[in-house]
Amino acid sequence: MDIAQFISQFIYRIRYWLLWGTLFVTGLVIYFTQFLPYSYTVESSIYAGVTNSTTVDGTTVNYTVINSTFDNLINIAKSRGTLEKVSIRLLANAFTYGEEWKDNHYIQAKHYRQLLQITPKEVLQLVDRKNVEKTTENLTAYRKEQANNFVYSMFNRPVAFYSANALNKIEVKRAGTSDILNITYTSADPGITQQTVSILIDELIKAYEILRFKATNDVIAYFEEQVRITKQALNREEDDLMNYNVQERVINYPEETKALAITRYEVEDRLEDVEKAYESATARRKMLEDKMDIRAQIIRSNTNLLQELEKVSTLNQSIMEREIFTSTQSQENNPKLYEDKIKLQKAEENISHLSDNLNEYNFSKEGVGINDMVIAWLTSCIDEAKAKAQLQVLLNRQKTIFDQYSHMSPIGTQVNRKQRAINIAEDNYRTQLKGLADANLRLKNIEMGTSNLQTVSPPDYPLTDNGRKRMIYVLIAFIGSIVFIVTYFLLIELLDRTLRDPLRSKRLSGLPVIAAFNGTSNLKFRGFLKTCNRLAAAYSCRQMNKYLQKERPTIINLLSMESGEGKSYLAKYFVDYWETEGIKTRIVMHGVDFDVEAKEYVNAQQLSSFWRRNEAEQEPDIILVEYPAINNASIPLDTLRQADVNLLVANACRLWRNSDNATLQPIKEAMENVPFFLYLNNADREVVESFTGELPPRTPLHSFVSRLAQLGLTSKKAAVK
Repeated sequence: MDIAQFISQFIYRIRYWLLWGTLFVTGLVIYFTQFLPYSYTVESSIYAGVTNSTTVDGTTVNYTVINSTFDNLINIAKSRGTLEKVSIRLLANAFTYGEEWKDNHYIQAKHYRQLLQITPKEVLQLVDRKNVEKTTENLTAYRKEQANNFVYSMFNRPVAFYSANALNKIEVKRAGTSDILNITYTSADPGITQQTVSILIDELIKAYEILRFKATNDVIAYFEEQVRITKQALNREEDDLMNYNVQERVINYPEETKALAITRYEVEDRLEDVEKAYESATARRKMLEDKMDIRAQIIRSNTNLLQELEKVSTLNQSIMEREIFTSTQSQENNPKLYEDKIKLQKAEENISHLSDNLNEYNFSKEGVGINDMVIAWLTSCIDEAKAKAQLQVLLNRQKTIFDQYSHMSPIGTQVNRKQRAINIAEDNYRTQLKGLADANLRLKNIEMGTSNLQTVSPPDYPLTDNGRKRMIYVLIAFIGSIVFIVTYFLLIELLDRTLRDPLRSKRLSGLPVIAAFNGTSNLKFRGFLKTCNRLAAAYSCRQMNKYLQKERPTIINLLSMESGEGKSYLAKYFVDYWETEGIKTRIVMHGVDFDVEAKEYVNAQQLSSFWRRNEAEQEPDIILVEYPAINNASIPLDTLRQADVNLLVANACRLWRNSDNATLQPIKEAMENVPFFLYLNNADREVVESFTGELPPRTPLHSFVSRLAQLGLTSKKAAVK
């Protein structure tokens, strides 16, 4: 066979293994490679400015010093002290900003969960989720050089991200002879990678500043501390003045004392007016009482009059107090003041009506009418009561003002004293601020003469990983699975002794294969099984039609190496087909039509020796003789030699043993001039199609693949007129 056709048919036969095997292996690789660790690289650059620094006296740059400076910078960045600070700050960032189920720019969720699993509860209590600096301080204070100390062990043991082994992978290199330091770091977490480089740069700058500017920084730290102390002192003095004002209920001492003096003079003026009114009312009342004599005493002893006078006095005192201590607008909106004024007016009217009830006193002792005199006396009593109440209120108010004078007088001295203390503290604060400003100015002057580290390219958050070579693994799995499957089945093709297809069957058995028959195990095409079997049987019968005899019945022997290889099954399909062509066929079956253990069968020279047709039976055109299995019973060779065609039916899925060759060899030698063929039963659909052509159902895809298997690369299915 042409090698190209062999390869195409071979590939076609194992097509499902290639398809599903390759997909399965590739799918497994795709699934498991997703768990490969990612790697993210972050790069950053620092400008040192050593080679471009200028000197005050204009001397040339010492390149030995420059190289030493760069070596110092690299060694500082790679030192254990710096890396341990980076480790602690990385832990603080992870504990502060980490989230268990959400990735962020600081740490991925899965790495945060892994960190929480190994972190003791006592360390978690040190975490301040709102302040990373506080967390860093707590972890730094917690660190001790002990094996069971979590922070110490995280740095000194081989732990991912936070250990010295992991941080030693940071690369710090000088870019040629320039002033640039390149920092590169790669790890499995993008956020931690970025934070590691960022924190390392920060710690490197801090360490560099400590080395280059320690003295000036000490001075600055001193003045910063002094500024803090003087600021606190100033705040204490200001708070003391504020508390004193609150304690003494003083808002603005100068304005309050001025307002108090004005109030005092106003009260004294009103007090003088009320005293005059009171004295006048008292004198007028006494004069009228002298004229009225005993009648006035009787009137005054009247209970209702006394009650009404007391009410007038009380109401007038209340009204006076409200008018003094409230503003004019408040007086207008005060319902209680308005109500008291109504009650006062009513009380005065009641006193005026009392004179109408004193009818028995119409004339004085001189015989003069007393009605007018009583009214005037009552009016004087009312004026006296009102003036007396107002006088009492004003006297109380005057006493209150004098008490306020006694309270306010020493406050002024204390306020002045505290304000002087504030001024002194403020002057000291300004002095310390000036010293701090001068120290910072000196630091800037030093920076002008000596270079300072500056970040030229800050570390960016990596959005994509470096590639885990996942695609390479997938391609290797894809190609490797194809190579493995092809190699495996090629070895089977070369070594396997299963009959399976015509080529291998002929090579193993030495018999030509006349045809093949479908198996019953193909569930996919079970609905077309009978149709396919009829087509296969029709092909087989047409191949044997050339051996049919016209003058006598044609004898076709059906043999098998073992029982159960389908001789009876095939014979039924043969009979059905030949009957459609009008050929009468008779099946002669062992165990039914003849006895394989009979002497006539074993020593038979021809078919009639052990089987005779019934005289009533019509002579058939074809006699199909089904013999027992060759391995289980004797086969009369003389009878086989007299047959027109001998078919050895074999299961395509069976193993062809060496014993089968040994058993079959005498039969093949006896059949030198008699057609002897191998008939494959239970063969694959593709094997049957190699004889019959395409079997139903004829789908376009199957037709296309089948043409490819037969190397019909440019063939077309089209009718020709």
